[in-house]
Amino acid sequence: MDNILYNILYSLNDKLDKNDVGSINFTLAQYFIKNLREIPEANIYSVAEECNVSRASIRRFAKSMGFDNFAHMKSMVKDHLSEVEVIPDKNYRELLTGDLIRIVNELDDRMNTHEIDVICKRIKDSKKMYIFTSRTGMSNARDFQIQLASRGKLSYIITDNLKMLNDIAVKDYVMVLSVSGMFAESIEKYMSKVNCTKDLITVNRIHDFEKTYSNTYYMSHLDHSKNPDIYRAYGLHYFLDIIQNHYK
Repeated sequence: MDNILYNILYSLNDKLDKNDVGSINFTLAQYFIKNLREIPEANIYSVAEECNVSRASIRRFAKSMGFDNFAHMKSMVKDHLSEVEVIPDKNYRELLTGDLIRIVNELDDRMNTHEIDVICKRIKDSKKMYIFTSRTGMSNARDFQIQLASRGKLSYIITDNLKMLNDIAVKDYVMVLSVSGMFAESIEKYMSKVNCTKDLITVNRIHDFEKTYSNTYYMSHLDHSKNPDIYRAYGLHYFLDIIQNHYK
């Protein structure tokens, strides 16, 4: 569900950056964010009327967010809202603190110096470095890219321009950031054809990525593909921060 919110906000910000605030997608993105809790009961006719767009435009927008149609989008929003739990502040702070300590301790154990050396050597020796990530991982990828650049290493971030795969050479290095594993699954058939060193960072231990990637770095010894949010928000940033600090 977080993916749809990320994608809607991405669409909103993208149109804003391009000064395209009058576009249909901007109008719909703005409407869905403001009226998220009403979406499960909304019908396509009322949304079309309120946004002054066609029903076909709404269907196209839903598909651009990764859904089969508007009905599918409504169903997924409804499922998400039913799972949302409001936790008292004190309890939430205690739960979050406990989770952060657990994640950091586990990553600290898993990221031994040898593994970090291997990753950093691959980055350094690569002719070109590519960071593949979904839009949800863009913030972490951008911070990592900036830190590497400050150390003299240029890297390229790719989210959906899979045509770039044709330009990747044997001496290049690919790092795929896919916390839940969904993004890695979506590009797996394309990535399997890339002939260079490829590493995946994820918490998904259900899907078999071993045949596609040179190495798969799991951020936990347990599968967290169904609840990856805290790893996406905190774990991945910690993982990449350790690497960039070690890189010389």
